[in-house]
Amino acid sequence: MNLDQNSFYPIELSLTRVKKRWGGWPGKIGEIWSLSCHPYECIAINGFLSGFKLRELVGQFQQKLLGSDMELDPREPFPLLLRFISTTQDLPVQVHPDDRYTLKNGLDMVGRDKIFYIINARKNAKIYSGFVQKTNKDRIFKAVSEDSLLRLLNPLPVRPGEVYTIPARRIHSIGKGVVLLEIQRHSNLSFKFSLRPDSHPLNEAVKILDFNPTSPRSIQQVSIVSGNNRIAWLAITPNFMLRKLVIRGSLDIALKGKRFVVYTGLRGMGRLRWGLSGKSVFIEPGQSILIPAVQEDLLFVSEEGFEVMETSVPDLSEETIEQFSGHGIKSDEIIGLGGNDYGQILKGCIC
Repeated sequence: MNLDQNSFYPIELSLTRVKKRWGGWPGKIGEIWSLSCHPYECIAINGFLSGFKLRELVGQFQQKLLGSDMELDPREPFPLLLRFISTTQDLPVQVHPDDRYTLKNGLDMVGRDKIFYIINARKNAKIYSGFVQKTNKDRIFKAVSEDSLLRLLNPLPVRPGEVYTIPARRIHSIGKGVVLLEIQRHSNLSFKFSLRPDSHPLNEAVKILDFNPTSPRSIQQVSIVSGNNRIAWLAITPNFMLRKLVIRGSLDIALKGKRFVVYTGLRGMGRLRWGLSGKSVFIEPGQSILIPAVQEDLLFVSEEGFEVMETSVPDLSEETIEQFSGHGIKSDEIIGLGGNDYGQILKGCIC
């Protein structure tokens, strides 16, 4: 199929609801996969591309869809994986490998770092991230055998709207009573800390770990107001940039078209209109819309108001940093969007 720039449009993606014994939504639904190629592959469900799997779209239209300067690791079918999680129990403690580990071991997936955006949290709900103090292999084995591993981790009380980065090699867990959106690389490599015979060998999980203590914190967002609307930058890492659009009425967004963007419904409902073509898609919570790398104007409309997450892959060498200058956002605020984990990287890009 030969398509030019004018052929593309906002692509509505199917989602998959997954039951879990710890699921917090009705019917024990614990996960909603909003954008993924595996294990639950999204399918385009609107327009003439309807029926195409996400992997097929990327395979046929990679540069036109993702952007001409978007480098995609050959082991990664798409640069993002988005899923919602709701828990009634503490989830297993786990760690994800980085690219160095996957390449060294000849694995067919990329390393895995991610971001948690907290949507809702019951009183005293927590996530766990990194070690409170420097530890070692022997302490890990002892804690796992005594089922006391969480005592070694930083407990972080969470509130709606907070954002936390989880770099590869950092031990972590999601506590009970949390609803969040997880933004990650397209990999399902996960090593859980368990002595169960069907789990990954504990020795392998320990090989990946960063044993150093951490001081994780929620990232301080940067917001601008546009009429009745608000645009909030939530986080920037080498792999992800998050903005939340809070829309009351209508909001125009002009895209330069250098890279793809994904819009995912968080709260409320509304419509996204595509330039002057008259094409539009409906957005509701959990729904993801893939915007190809096309220069175009978008119009978000909602009578009742709604919130949308914008997820993209930043270009730290140029465009991402430059876009802040027109909004009067200070350098230290930009650096703060990297948090403790990526602030120094952003500082290096600015300086």
